[in-house]
Amino acid sequence: MIIQYFRKKILEKQFFARQLWKHNDKKYISNIFNELNLEYKRYGNKNPNVFFYVIRRSPGSGFFSNLNFVIHNLLICDQLKMVPIIDMKNFITLYNCKVKINNSYNVWDYYFKPVSKFKLEEVYKSKNVIICDNRTSKKGFSTSNYKSNFKYFNGFQYLDKRHKKIIKKYIKFNKNILNESDKFVKKNFRNKNILGVCFRGSDQKKSAYQPYPPTEKQLLYGTNYLLKKYKFDNIYLCTEDSEFLNFFKKKYKSILLYNNSPRTTDNVDLFDYPSKKHRYYVGKGNVIDMLNLSKTNYMLFAPSNIPEAALYFSSRKIPHSIINNGMKGNIFISQFSYYFRKKIPEWLGGFREKNFAEKK
Repeated sequence: MIIQYFRKKILEKQFFARQLWKHNDKKYISNIFNELNLEYKRYGNKNPNVFFYVIRRSPGSGFFSNLNFVIHNLLICDQLKMVPIIDMKNFITLYNCKVKINNSYNVWDYYFKPVSKFKLEEVYKSKNVIICDNRTSKKGFSTSNYKSNFKYFNGFQYLDKRHKKIIKKYIKFNKNILNESDKFVKKNFRNKNILGVCFRGSDQKKSAYQPYPPTEKQLLYGTNYLLKKYKFDNIYLCTEDSEFLNFFKKKYKSILLYNNSPRTTDNVDLFDYPSKKHRYYVGKGNVIDMLNLSKTNYMLFAPSNIPEAALYFSSRKIPHSIINNGMKGNIFISQFSYYFRKKIPEWLGGFREKNFAEKK
């Protein structure tokens, strides 16, 4: 009982970002339908010859984790020959604001163009509506239907040509975001050799079953090694951790570039800010960082969705190096293990300073 109490308290603090306001209409709850855990609903008599596939993920996770989830479900939808609808209005994510963004409460509309011509209001008056599994299901299609076998919800580094086709068909960033990234790149990257550096910090230092972030010593060694080897003109830094940003400012101020996206510290949740549009700006910063990283000449990062997405969305192959410190354990161990291993020598289980692998 005591362990469960402390576990609950840690989770409450760790997942402050989870939004408590939810859609109260019972029509969004239905019985499990098949091995993909799809839900079949009839909301009305409209569009009797159309099968809609509603993609929802609530509360979801980080921006590119959610996008990865959407891409996988768009592939399922395409294989089932249904009409996709992304509902991040009725199914709340971490990025929902209580005010309209781009004249919409649907988070997808904040950053992307619609994936079909149908509106949410029309879908929920229609005769045939399939709602996707809210989990990253490992069941996939039945192995008996091998040609359509979807298998697992893998990260961006494992996506294949099928997903490339899906992205080309459905994923269109809004012009204002593309223009902002293009403007930054043209101003700062043109005719320069750019090292893209991307590291998560803040909550990842304590989150269970997440990769260990790099230490300052690892950041310094890896960055200096690459600067010396490849003679980069500038560093483009992507991080939500203000302490990592200040560290890079101190060491590389004259050549440092970065986007003015929201940042935080170990003690304050990234989403815990009073601005009504703050959650939108967090997501927008993620997208612009990803787009900017995809235009760099080389990347240094720890395992994370943003740099992996940058590699995937880039129009060319980007050589890169990865600092991989392994995964943290359960919720209790993860509260202190990063800070403890930072302080002890390598031979006692501390992090290895010269720990990164170059990949072409």
